[in-house]
Amino acid sequence: MPATFFTSKEVLTEIGDKEVVLVPLAKYNALLAKLQDLQDILDMLEAQKEPGRPLEDYLRERGLA
Repeated sequence: MPATFFTSKEVLTEIGDKEVVLVPLAKYNALLAKLQDLQDILDMLEAQKEPGRPLEDYLRERGLA
């Protein structure tokens, strides 16, 4: 069974290969929030590729205008 150990750089390694990185919870949450923001931006950019129509047309079609 390979040996796993903790280094001063907060990286757990297994036979020289990095396996796990330990970070403070606040830093992890900040990274997660940034990733979620990036996903929102990607979703917005994808949505912009879809054909659109004026809001007035949609509302008129629904009988709301």
